[in-house]
Amino acid sequence: MRRNPLLAIATILAVLVSSFLVFTTLSARAIVENNTSRWQNGVHVVIFLDDRVTSTAHKQLQETLESYSEVRMVEYFSKSEAAEEFKELFSGQQELLDEVDFETLPTSLRVNLNNPSDYQLIIERMEGNAAVREIRASGEAIERLLSLTNTLVFSATTFAVLIGFAAFILIINTLRLTAFARRKEIKIMKTIGASSTYIRLPFIFEAVFESLIGTSIAIGLGWSVIQYSKNSVIAQSIFDISISDSYLINLTLFLILSTLLFGFFASFVGIRKVLND
Repeated sequence: MRRNPLLAIATILAVLVSSFLVFTTLSARAIVENNTSRWQNGVHVVIFLDDRVTSTAHKQLQETLESYSEVRMVEYFSKSEAAEEFKELFSGQQELLDEVDFETLPTSLRVNLNNPSDYQLIIERMEGNAAVREIRASGEAIERLLSLTNTLVFSATTFAVLIGFAAFILIINTLRLTAFARRKEIKIMKTIGASSTYIRLPFIFEAVFESLIGTSIAIGLGWSVIQYSKNSVIAQSIFDISISDSYLINLTLFLILSTLLFGFFASFVGIRKVLND
């Protein structure tokens, strides 16, 4: 490594970038799954009720919704509950709160679906109902977000694989150059009876050592990014940036083990030609 410092640094950087991308990609996937689960257990369709019809009609509508197989739960929101929710949402805007007539806030039914993609079916069934004033759904926004996220995760994963392959090639070339520069010593060692395993050991150590350095730095950066993201504006407004420590530990162990195998295999391939000459 001292004889080829630039190649060693380039290899470490390539492993660092690829490991960091893998770490952040798998972490992002876990965050998306957590938030998807949270959204799936939340409110997907809000049906604002017309106050001109009787409460009996509202109750019948709720019972009708609860009878649908696509519906997991229906929650009735009264005017007072709507007022409390409004005050909580706009607690920092006292001037707005002073101007609002809370009696004009409509009652509503909050619908939770087994599958958020069924929101359109519920809208179609509710259209034209005399008890319905307006319908709003979050399903379309969730679908767009998940589609975008899946595209980003796929792109990042593909890029990570390509960078990992580049790191693999760099390690192989580094070891080949090192082995070629020391081919005379290797031939002498083979002549006096040194085994292939004995000759490989320094090269294996170099490949594994470079890979471990790059991966260790990447894991440290990945943990730092996650901890920073937990207190970011996105975490406080849109995404719940929460990953269990057990998941991160398992991910760390997976990357370290993969790095060990990665370095071992790269060293095996890298000096095979010199040993066979």
